[in-house]
Amino acid sequence: MPALLVIDIQNGLTHDKKLFNESLFFQTVNNTIKKFRTQGYTIIFFQHNNKQLVQDSNAWQIDSRIDKDHGDIIIQKFHADAFEGTALQDVLGRKGIREIMVCGLVTHGCIRSTCLGGLKNHYRTGLLKGGHTNWHKNAEFKIEETEKELAGKGVHIGGDIPEK
Repeated sequence: MPALLVIDIQNGLTHDKKLFNESLFFQTVNNTIKKFRTQGYTIIFFQHNNKQLVQDSNAWQIDSRIDKDHGDIIIQKFHADAFEGTALQDVLGRKGIREIMVCGLVTHGCIRSTCLGGLKNHYRTGLLKGGHTNWHKNAEFKIEETEKELAGKGVHIGGDIPEK
């Protein structure tokens, strides 16, 4: 059974900067959230905490364009890798989850680090194609470069989720 990790899709990262392929990004993430919900799979949202994303501020809130339910799991994080210093492994372990699909912000930062963290912690790790982005001036190159690097290390790049 897989879990969807929705990383740092917060107002301070989505409203103040122009995301590359923004419409496709939101559509892809929301469609995948719906697929995971339909299958009864676990969805975990992450909120990064730092000087820009101060807890309980508007910038820290999850963007309202994301399909989040009140019952969804939310984990606070302070590092790029969602596994570092969080309860993520405990949550996944309690649910018997050994496969993760990662999406969110930003491609060459927290997304890359979390995918590598998944591999390091022996999870079958996927990266949602079209479900991660950034605002870098060479955004498309950053996406291609990161996907190529992660694929070379064993991360599955795609949008498919296993059937129950």
